[in-house]
Amino acid sequence: MKDKSKEGRNPSPSPLEKYFQHYNEKNLLPLHMPGHQRKMEMGAALPYAYDYTEVEDLDNLHAPEGILQEAMNRTAAYYGCPDCFYLVNGSSSGLQAGIFTLLEEGDEVVVARNCHRSVFYALSLRKAKIHFLLPEFWEDFSCFGSVSLKEVERLLREFPKSKALIFTSPSYEGVVSDVEGIARLCHENGLSLLVDEAHGAHFSPKKGASFPESAIALGADLVVQSPHKTLCSLTQSAWILGNGERYSREKLSFYLSVFQTTSPSYPLMLSLEKATTLLEREGEALFFRWKKVMKGFREKARTLSYFSFLWEKEEACFAMDFSKIFLRALGIPELRLGKDLAKLLREDYGIESEMHSGENLLLMTGPFISEKDMDRLFFALKDIERRFWEEKEKPSVDGRGRRAEDERGKESGDGMSEWIERSAESLQSKLLSSALYQISVADNTLQIQEGLKEGEELSLHEGEGRICLEYLSLYPPGIPLLFPGEKLTAEKIQGIEALEKEGIELQYSRHRQGERGKLIFQKDKGNV
Repeated sequence: MKDKSKEGRNPSPSPLEKYFQHYNEKNLLPLHMPGHQRKMEMGAALPYAYDYTEVEDLDNLHAPEGILQEAMNRTAAYYGCPDCFYLVNGSSSGLQAGIFTLLEEGDEVVVARNCHRSVFYALSLRKAKIHFLLPEFWEDFSCFGSVSLKEVERLLREFPKSKALIFTSPSYEGVVSDVEGIARLCHENGLSLLVDEAHGAHFSPKKGASFPESAIALGADLVVQSPHKTLCSLTQSAWILGNGERYSREKLSFYLSVFQTTSPSYPLMLSLEKATTLLEREGEALFFRWKKVMKGFREKARTLSYFSFLWEKEEACFAMDFSKIFLRALGIPELRLGKDLAKLLREDYGIESEMHSGENLLLMTGPFISEKDMDRLFFALKDIERRFWEEKEKPSVDGRGRRAEDERGKESGDGMSEWIERSAESLQSKLLSSALYQISVADNTLQIQEGLKEGEELSLHEGEGRICLEYLSLYPPGIPLLFPGEKLTAEKIQGIEALEKEGIELQYSRHRQGERGKLIFQKDKGNV
C-alpha cells in the first residue's frame, strides 16, 4: 500500500523548477559568480545546479519583474493577499523590514513581551518607545498563553500615540491568539498590526480548515512566516505577506533590500516556490492527514500517567496548534528537567527533540509525519513510564504479562497515581517563572537603544538595582529575559542563577558566550 504520508516529497517539477531546468539545458558558459559555475565537483548533495547569480533571464529579488515576481504572486494568491516578498535572511529580516516600514524613528509601539529578540533589535535601531503587552503567563507550564483582547484595549487607551502593535501567534509552544479581534481593535484605534506567524505557515487562508486561520486572512497588515519551520522550504527561507492600505509597499520593498543580502540564494527561493506548489497541489488534503495523525496521538497520550501536555490547557487560551507537542514529566525526579528527557529520548529511543527549556520539552511535527512516527514516540514515552515505575516498586502482572496499571492509566486509583499526586507538586521547580519576564521599568515603557552604550561589566549581585545595557536571552526560543535599559532586580537575579545552576544555556549579547554571571551595566547608578 502506498504510504500517503510521503505524498508530496517527490512531486513533478514546479513552474520555477521547470524554468531553471530549461535554463540549464542551454548549456551556457557561466563566466560569473558563483565560483563553482554549477560544475558540482563538490558533491551532488548540495544544490549547485540551481545556484545562480542575477543574470538577465533569472530575475532579481530586489527588483523582480519576471519569474521571481510570478512565484511570489502565486504565494500571495494562495493566502488571498496582494503582496508576498520572499526572504532569504529568515523571518528576522522580514520582521525588521516590517518594523521599519510601519514606524518612524522614535515612534511609540505596543509589543508583546514574548516576541522574538529580532523584533527588539529592530525596535532598538528604530529608537522606538516600547509599551509592553503582557500575555497571561502559565506558571504550571512556564510559558505564555494567548494575548488578551482586554489587555490590548487597555494599552491602546493608555498609550494613544502608539503607531503599531506587534505580537506572536502561534507562539513557539503553539498557543494561538485572537488575531481577528486584535486587528479590529488596532484598526479602530488607527494602529497597524504586524504578526510574527513564523511558526504558522501551515495556517489556512480559509475558515473551517484543519489548522487555525492565518493572520493575513484575519486582518493583520503584515505577516511574517517561516515555511521552513512547518512546511518544506529550506532553512533560512521565509516570506512576508501584506494586505490592506496601512503600509507602504514601496517602503517595505526598500527596507527588505536594506535587511537582506544583495546576493540572494536561488536554491532558497526555489524552495519557497516549491512550498507554494505543495500548498496549491495538496493543501488542505495534506493538512487533513496531518491533523488525523496528531489526533490519534493525542488519544493514545491520554493513557500516559507520567507526562503532562500543554494541550490540557486548551480551554484556557483562544486556540492551539496541535502540530506541536509541548510536555513535561511528572513524578520522575530523574527527568525533572526537559534536557534530561531530551537526552533519554535521543540516546535510548533515537528521537531528537526541538527544544528544552526548564522543565519543558518541545517536539515539532510536519506535514509528512506518519502514524508510524507518532507511534514510535508514544511507545517510547510508554516505555519510560514502565522503566521508572518499576524502579519505585514491583508492579502486579496479569496473566498475559502486562501490568494492570498500564490498562488503567491516569484514571486508576492505584499506587502509581497516588505516588504521582504526592510528588508532582514538589517537583515543580518553576525555573521559568513569571518573575523572570516582569519588566522593571516605569509605566511598563522602555527605550532599548541603551544597548550600545559604554558600560562596565559586573557580577549579577554587583549589578542589583543598576540599569542593564545588554540582552540576556534563553535560546531557543530567543525571548529576552533582560533588556537594555531595564533595572536588574533581586527576583531576576535569583531566577537567572537558578537557570544557570541547572546548566540551562543563556545567551549574552555583548560579550563572549560561556562567561556566566556577568553583565554590562551603566557606569553610574540611575533611575529608570
